[in-house]
Amino acid sequence: MNDGAFTLTSAQQQFLDTALTSGYSAWCGVTVEELGPGHARLAFRPREEMLTPWQTLNGSVMNSIVEIPSFVALVTELAEHELPVTSDIFIQHVRPMPGDADYALEGRVLRKGKSMAWTEVTASVGGKAVTYARITKSIVGRK
Repeated sequence: MNDGAFTLTSAQQQFLDTALTSGYSAWCGVTVEELGPGHARLAFRPREEMLTPWQTLNGSVMNSIVEIPSFVALVTELAEHELPVTSDIFIQHVRPMPGDADYALEGRVLRKGKSMAWTEVTASVGGKAVTYARITKSIVGRK
């Protein structure tokens, strides 16, 4: 999952495990393939419920899935008390999104400050980008 030289803190690992094994992330079936400082590579295959009547991935589903690699990449840089909350998102779909395909989701932290963070995500199928996202997160306190 990571390059061996990088290790999450126990708080980061617990936060990540909880986020990926509950709610929407668990339903999507997203898996972490690689994790490093400010970087995450995830994978998923669309469920039948995610498809349009024409058997393509619904764009609105992708609009929400890009949040997951953004969050996972950012977890690698969070302090124990920090929670990232989306405050702005820009999404561009550049190719049709097949329903019967494996997706690679690449999340990167562009910059993180004390109260804000900026990430980008690329979703690809067969090595070709289908969606780009830029996500701004507010960093708030976490219990």
